[in-house]
Amino acid sequence: MTHVPKVQTIAKGATPSKLLGGVAVVALLGAFGAPTAAVADTASEIKALKAELKRLEHRLEEQAKTTHQVKNALNSAKSAPDHKGPPPVFVSFKNGLFVETEDKDFNFKVGGRIQIDGGFTSYPSSGSRSNVDFRRARLEVEGKAYKNWYYKFQYDFTGSGSQGIRDAFLAYRAKLLPSEITSQPVTFQVGSQYEPFSMETVTSSKHITFIERALPGALAPDRHIGARVGLGDKHWAVQAGVFSTSFGQDKAQNPAATGHQYWDLTTRAIYAPIVEEDKLLHFGGSFMYHKPNDSTAAQDPNNLLPGSGSRDETDILKNTYIVVPSAQALNCSPAFKAAAGVALLWTPGYLQNGCLKSSYNYNFEMAATYGPFSVQGEYTGAHYERDAGTALALGNNGGSSLEYSGYYVQGSVFLTGESRAASYKGYDKDWNSPGTFGDIAIKNPLGKGGWGAWEIAARYSELNLNNGGLVDSNYAYLAAVAGNAAQKALANTATLGGREENLTLALNWYPVKGVRLQANWTRAMTLVAPSDKPYLNGQHPSTFLFRTQVFW
Repeated sequence: MTHVPKVQTIAKGATPSKLLGGVAVVALLGAFGAPTAAVADTASEIKALKAELKRLEHRLEEQAKTTHQVKNALNSAKSAPDHKGPPPVFVSFKNGLFVETEDKDFNFKVGGRIQIDGGFTSYPSSGSRSNVDFRRARLEVEGKAYKNWYYKFQYDFTGSGSQGIRDAFLAYRAKLLPSEITSQPVTFQVGSQYEPFSMETVTSSKHITFIERALPGALAPDRHIGARVGLGDKHWAVQAGVFSTSFGQDKAQNPAATGHQYWDLTTRAIYAPIVEEDKLLHFGGSFMYHKPNDSTAAQDPNNLLPGSGSRDETDILKNTYIVVPSAQALNCSPAFKAAAGVALLWTPGYLQNGCLKSSYNYNFEMAATYGPFSVQGEYTGAHYERDAGTALALGNNGGSSLEYSGYYVQGSVFLTGESRAASYKGYDKDWNSPGTFGDIAIKNPLGKGGWGAWEIAARYSELNLNNGGLVDSNYAYLAAVAGNAAQKALANTATLGGREENLTLALNWYPVKGVRLQANWTRAMTLVAPSDKPYLNGQHPSTFLFRTQVFW
């Protein structure tokens, strides 16, 4: 008796042709005399196999339909122009929030800085004093839109007199010049911005070597509202613009009662023949022409009261050492004019312009770096043209022309081997403030097992607001207190705003990117007091300051 095995399952991977072959084998067995019972079992098995075959054929048909539908959907998505998904963007949280589209036509960055200062000073009038305060606490948003448009808005939240809008401008950049002149776009900029004057002035407070800028900063303009144009490349740049009122320096922004606000015409040019990772040689020059028109000292303090609008080293812990006294202001306010009355009749040509007709400031800058060693220096001069008759009638000291000046020389060395040259920014890297320094490239950050970057620095600076005259400062002090009319007249031939020379030593630590701790010690090596502060004459106050800075 022949035994026919019973088929219970379909082998994995069975195909319809294999199933048909099995059916044929069973049929042959039946034809050669297989028992009736076995044939019956075989028939049922064949029926089950046929049912399984139909089920598999149905599944194959369903899979084919699904594949066809997916292909059609993909083809429809590719051919439909009005159903594009959002473009991919790049997002980074490294040192601030930065977002940029794939085509780089749009981006924005949210950043800011916090600077906390503290220290003490031996102030001559009160023995000593100490203080701690937020020096700066700023948030800013900057970015690009539609490929060529750039913007920046910055606000300071500190309550120490610097609160309010700082940078707030819109810029348009386009490739307008042939590559033989420059490979970079030309920049047109409108809004609140630094006037292009002096390397240290336009360098961000995040990156200046010392806690405060040097003494000549008292003769440099701050941020002003205006328009400028700039062009340049890696090794050179030229910027020029016209500017008026300042949120940072002016105590009042509205024009005077007579209706004419001041304006500046300012330009800066730089050239860096050597720009390498560890070597740098930089030269530059600036010029500013100032027309005060009908401005008062509150509306234009930087030019009418030189030294009064500056924090810098002249205002250590909120104590101003030297400044042109209000009695010797370089303008004649409407109140002075009204009080003078008939005395102004013999100088009718300057009734609307006051005492100061115009002024100009100029600056020369130099910086050099070789490996970890760096030197930098600047000289700033200011020339004022006044109506001598009007000034004399209103009790303003000095003649028709005044000259003020200031300078500083500084040097630094990185004990951990970093080079300041690596942080230099030409026009190709920073079109807003070319020819300045940025982040230090830390070789061994604290977060990666290193010691961070350590820097020591020294600076000597001077600001001279005294202008000649027929007698020296000691005579002027005595005449102001106990002199007769003739002696006071001699004293009034000079403008005695004071002269100060400072020595500053610094230690800076950069543990990681965005964090810096600074310690500065400053001593007034020479102090010739203003005419209204004779008690400061010959004093040598010292100041120690410490700063903790975080920026992103």
